Amino acid sequence: MNEMELSEKPALQTFQDIGYEYRPGSELGPNDGDPERESLSDVVLRGRLGRKLREFNPTVPDEAIEDAISQLLGYNSTQLLKNNKNFHENLVNGVKVEYEIDGEPRGDFVDVFNFDEPEENNFLVSNQFVVQTGEGPQRIPDVVVFVNGLPIGLLEMKDPTNPQASMGNAYKQVTNRYVTDIPNLFHYNELIGILDMNNAYLGCLSAGWEWYSPWRYIDEETDATGELPPAEVLIRGAFDKKRVLDLIKNFIVYSDDDGKLSKKLAAYHQFYAVNSAVESSRSVVPDPDKNRIGLVWHTQGSGKSLSMVFYAKKIKQESSMKNPTLVFLTDRNDLDDQLYREFRKHGLDAEWADSDNRVQLRDRLDREAGGIIFATIQKFQTTDEEVEYPEVNDRDNVIVVADEAHRTQYSTLATNVRQGLPNASHLGFTATPIQKEDRSTINTFGGYVSQYTIKESEKDGSTVPIYYESRLAKLQVNDPEIEDRFNELMESKSDDLKQEMKRKWTQLRRVIENSDERTEMIAKDIVEHYNNRELEGKAMVVAISRQAAVNLADKIREVPGAPETRVVISGQEDFIDDPISNEELKRRFKDPDDPFEIAVVCDKWLTGFDAPHLHTLYVDKPMKNHNLLQAIGRVNRVYKDKPGGLVVDYIGISERLKEALDKYTSEIRDDAMLDIEEAVEVMKEKHQEVANFFSEVDYSDWPHLGQMERQRLLYKAQNEVLITEKREEDFRESMKGLKKAHALVSPNPAASEIRANLAFFEAVLGAINSIDNSGNPDEIEDLDSAMKELVAEGVGIEDLVEVTGFDKWEKEKPILSDEFLQDVEKVEFENLQVKMLRQLLENEISTRKKGNLAKYESFEEELEETIESYNEGFLTTQQVITELRDYADEIQETDDRQDELGLSDEELAFFDAISSNTDSELDEDKLKTIAQELKQNLKDKVELDWTNRDKIRAEIKTEVKAVLRSNGLSLYKHEELVDPIVAQAEAFYGGAAA
Repeated sequence: MNEMELSEKPALQTFQDIGYEYRPGSELGPNDGDPERESLSDVVLRGRLGRKLREFNPTVPDEAIEDAISQLLGYNSTQLLKNNKNFHENLVNGVKVEYEIDGEPRGDFVDVFNFDEPEENNFLVSNQFVVQTGEGPQRIPDVVVFVNGLPIGLLEMKDPTNPQASMGNAYKQVTNRYVTDIPNLFHYNELIGILDMNNAYLGCLSAGWEWYSPWRYIDEETDATGELPPAEVLIRGAFDKKRVLDLIKNFIVYSDDDGKLSKKLAAYHQFYAVNSAVESSRSVVPDPDKNRIGLVWHTQGSGKSLSMVFYAKKIKQESSMKNPTLVFLTDRNDLDDQLYREFRKHGLDAEWADSDNRVQLRDRLDREAGGIIFATIQKFQTTDEEVEYPEVNDRDNVIVVADEAHRTQYSTLATNVRQGLPNASHLGFTATPIQKEDRSTINTFGGYVSQYTIKESEKDGSTVPIYYESRLAKLQVNDPEIEDRFNELMESKSDDLKQEMKRKWTQLRRVIENSDERTEMIAKDIVEHYNNRELEGKAMVVAISRQAAVNLADKIREVPGAPETRVVISGQEDFIDDPISNEELKRRFKDPDDPFEIAVVCDKWLTGFDAPHLHTLYVDKPMKNHNLLQAIGRVNRVYKDKPGGLVVDYIGISERLKEALDKYTSEIRDDAMLDIEEAVEVMKEKHQEVANFFSEVDYSDWPHLGQMERQRLLYKAQNEVLITEKREEDFRESMKGLKKAHALVSPNPAASEIRANLAFFEAVLGAINSIDNSGNPDEIEDLDSAMKELVAEGVGIEDLVEVTGFDKWEKEKPILSDEFLQDVEKVEFENLQVKMLRQLLENEISTRKKGNLAKYESFEEELEETIESYNEGFLTTQQVITELRDYADEIQETDDRQDELGLSDEELAFFDAISSNTDSELDEDKLKTIAQELKQNLKDKVELDWTNRDKIRAEIKTEVKAVLRSNGLSLYKHEELVDPIVAQAEAFYGGAAA
């Protein structure tokens, strides 16, 4: 069973089950029947589009409809994503047209989709839809989804039984090959699915592979229990007629950061959460007696801010809301600023009350309708003359949305908000869960309308796990005075610094600020620890005060080899001469390629700040409860191959963390943060797993061996891996796990202990890859940052691979040559010889097959049978080597035979197509004559337009029959020769077909 049977057919059946029409690509044209497109470059089914536009816009003149169609077909920017954005806006808002009625000009918008009545649209799914742009190669996406004739979806399937046909490979097929070769198809694309029988991921144009995510629900949260295959859940969930239109209209946004356009699609948890919140809003907002919409808890790093954008975007369009006013409240200026900017960059017209005083904010809120307003809750305070907060707006379609709803804002100041906006409804978003005993938050907002837990987020790859490492014992940095004051401070039951706590905080702060020796020790340890982290990215240091941050940054910069380090605090000018603005520091730190690598902060950037490449948080500040959970969440963002975030403790937050987590359910507590020792144990297990492959190889002293000894050692190690294909696959998987675990644990001593072994294992993997360039396609080129600088005693991975002698085959595939066969002969290890010979033959057959189908298709089948017999144990290693060498000899003999016959490549191919497909004994000279005539008579077919293949095949078939008859071969006896000859002619002259 192959890709079609296991992936494509079930997907097509699911689409039909949910009401889509199905037609194979060949039926859509171009062909001689009733084609829906005139050429392979046409990706829009114009007839379907025109019919729906006329149906949806009955009052619009036909010339205006044609104008709308022309606009939809005419995206000509050199920037693909700009074309895509223009199409999306036309799709969602309608196509702007102008026409005259009774001599008067009129402007109008032509609706492309009927978003209100999904069933009124035309839904079609097609497979093997051939597309060709200009003279470029033909490409055949597996499944294309059309709505009203527009190709809004593309699904690429891969055979789940073929390890080389991976999900990452399918992603690259779409984003590299298809986007480059058939960009016109992607002018209209809204959704891209990558799936097979066991996996299914959804993303969009411009999204990196790490941002493709599964789709786990169908009709509502948690309804897909795992009984259905992931691909079926994705299709039923995301491509349901109503939901796919909802996704397109309300859950796709574009942003332009520093001139770089990007596109974002909601993940499944955002889609269902926002729809649950909107549904709750519908029932609550008209009824001021209810006024509690609910709580959305989505764990840190899972896109809470973007969920708010999607909620605002959708709720503003709800007719029942009657143009609501949305008031977004935070309790910090920097959070307010960040959220406001998030809305603006995604195209929502928002207002920021940053410069308003208390009275001016009231004036801004006192409006008849509409608006998205951002403000800090601190501005909901009474003036000196007021006894209580006055009523500002009594409308019942005001929605107050609180960011981090659990914090102090909804205790002291919540009453003022409710008095000022007495009929408003309240919705809370939080990235940290509500504590078990916290009733005030539930009383304010209501129960959960959506939950997306830490475990779910890590399972989906939306976030990475967080690990904890204490450096207290190593450095002994906390003297008794610091420890006593720290414990006194942490005994407080509140996050607030009441008067007595302020005194204790000040005492602790002063001790730390004035302890130069301690600061110097921590600075040296941070630099050593950070420089030995084998991860690409940056780090943040949290200090107890602004002065402590300045002191620590100064000491870090004094350490030799320290990366660029900057202080990020408010009121910089009070501490630093000629400070860089915080905006510039933020821009630089968020750029993964900027050399500013360590940020020392006090309060800034600890909440609401996203830098996915931030992998380590060094903590030297007392924190507790939500503040602590918010801070550690800075390192859980997904970035390339980052295996996890690490929190390094210099002050003793471990107990406070446990106390904070004790306030949540056991599930949340267990998932929030893991001890680094757990990662060490995983790394040791993975190391042993890989080491077991080499139980017969002594590599303990490999760095000290000479080049010839290393070469022999590498040959032997590869031989141990290549015993079977399954063993090689297992080795690759085990290596992937070990590399991630090692990168996470470094520079823990346990990681250093296996560093030399890991370098050796990596060299074995690199040497195997260099034979056939067969690295796992899921390891997309720029992801493997963890191993970039892995060396052992001065010997780099590339150096070690080079000694195997196969690095020269990495840039180009090995070909059948004496040089390569001599390299094989030098190898005394049989499994390695099998690997090399097999790769040689597969490359050679693949290259030659187009030129001689009859000969090399049979070679290919024989090779597959031989390898299958070997894998099943029916052939010994020596027997398979003998057979593979025989195949190589036979291929070389083919070249000699061609010289003896005096035929060209094409003539020999036709010669073999005849001789291999008839039982009749035909004279060799007659065969040569027929082959030469076929070449002569068919050579003009090179110039034909092969877009109409059926027609060209018919012409070739007629010509072949004529040549056979003229040479005395009756079709009655030799009909079986026609199709193989036609197939060979198409292979020669028919162009690329995939």
